[in-house]
Amino acid sequence: MKRLNKIISFFMALLMLLAYHPVYPQSRKELEKQRKQTEEQIALTKKILRETKNKKQQNLREVKTIARLIETREQLLETIGREIVYVNQDVQQKNDELVKLDLELYKERKNYAAAIVQSYKNKKVYNKATYYLTAKSFNQFVLRLRFTKYLSEAQEKFLGRIEKKKNEINEKIEELQGLKKSKEILAKNKEIEVKELVGDKSKKTLAIKALDGKESELKQKLEKQKRAKENLNAQINAIIAQEIKKAKEKSAAKKPAQKGGTKKGGTTPKAEPQTPSVTPEVKQLSDNFAANKGKLPWPVVSGFISERFGNHAHEKLDQVTIQNNGLDIQTTDGAKARCIHKGTVTAVITIPGIGKAVIVNHGEYYTVYSKLKEVYVSQGETVALKQDIGSIMEDEDGATEIHLEIWFNQEKQNPELWLAKK
Repeated sequence: MKRLNKIISFFMALLMLLAYHPVYPQSRKELEKQRKQTEEQIALTKKILRETKNKKQQNLREVKTIARLIETREQLLETIGREIVYVNQDVQQKNDELVKLDLELYKERKNYAAAIVQSYKNKKVYNKATYYLTAKSFNQFVLRLRFTKYLSEAQEKFLGRIEKKKNEINEKIEELQGLKKSKEILAKNKEIEVKELVGDKSKKTLAIKALDGKESELKQKLEKQKRAKENLNAQINAIIAQEIKKAKEKSAAKKPAQKGGTKKGGTTPKAEPQTPSVTPEVKQLSDNFAANKGKLPWPVVSGFISERFGNHAHEKLDQVTIQNNGLDIQTTDGAKARCIHKGTVTAVITIPGIGKAVIVNHGEYYTVYSKLKEVYVSQGETVALKQDIGSIMEDEDGATEIHLEIWFNQEKQNPELWLAKK
């Protein structure tokens, strides 16, 4: 019983240790790459924020952009923290390797010193002429020649190993110094980012305060956006419903006609398999699209997520929830929208308040690109991966933002789960 209690205590302690020290599966190189990407994302977000602020007075858009900037900066701080953990581990490893090499060098030097002492004790070895001439036979003379050659080679090997260990130690010292330098740089970057984060949070507070007294204006704008979204949603639903109906009719038309009647003896024939809702071609397109989940390119070359999928609390208005059927990505002035997967244009529609929208079919999947100013494609056209399908409009807040939706038949999907990580 005591032994069982000890085992339980051990595992409880181990679980607590794991909970306290999170496991980071990423390598240090992956973390470094992630940090650089996050730094680029911060620079881009700041650039877009400056562009928007130069066009319009302070508005809710600024609050949302600063909020995304804070979120990205917090991710960067987390990455830097994890990088520092890795560097500390590397420093410890290099220190351990140095101790081991120092010990090996000490042993080599000790062995070499013992060999030299032994050689001096045998003076005949160092008086080569006498040593060779006192040989009692030719065979002994040859053996003495070989012996002195062996001692010379052994001495060279000792010295070679010592030199090699010294070089290895010097390399490890250089690596260790480099690691310590990178740790200092990371620590300094972390300190700077913490200050920047505090500054960003202060800016967000001020931007929210600047909206005091504008609640009525915000509610009107929110209601206008809501109507536009509902209009878009209704049109997408109607278009997809029509497409599904066509697909079912096409699939049914391809199925061979069934023979009627009953079998001999009045028994009912065995029921035939149900008609599939899609053709094999549509199924193949759907499978191809689904296979790329988490790997699809973004609908813009560069940008940041300004509003995520699902329900969110309003940044300023209390007890107000915003519903987003897709993903909003804010980008730079003059940016173009691009198709995230090969497909066929199902429809091009215009929605007041959202501009133009393009619906692209990928089998049972559909991608919707709205908030477009101009459209470069037409209904029925086949579009390629990353093909430009239109230019993105600038909204009333001065922001250039695309709205992306992904549907599986009439089920809305979270686009963020489908796009590749930036």
